[in-house]
Amino acid sequence: MFSAFQEQVYESQLRTLYVGNLNPAVTEELIMALFGQIGPVSGCKVIKESGNDPYCFVEFTDHQAAAAALLAMNKRHCFGKIRLTF
Repeated sequence: MFSAFQEQVYESQLRTLYVGNLNPAVTEELIMALFGQIGPVSGCKVIKESGNDPYCFVEFTDHQAAAAALLAMNKRHCFGKIRLTF
C-alpha cells in the first residue's frame, strides 16, 4: 500500500495537466480563464524557452476536473494546437 505522502503526490499528479504547443501570445491569465470554464483551477505556470513552443502546467483542484479538461481540450485549437497529458 501507499504511504499518506505517496498518495498525496499521486493525487497531485492526477490534478496537473501538461499543455503543449502553445502560441507565444498565450498568457497564464488566458489559460486560467479557458480551463476555469471546465473546472476549478488552482494554478498555472507558462514556460517559454527560446527555440521551443511555449507550454504550461495547469493544476486543478481535483482529478475529475483535470480529466474533464483533458477530454474537452486535447488537440483543440486555441491560438494554435493544444496538446494535453497528465
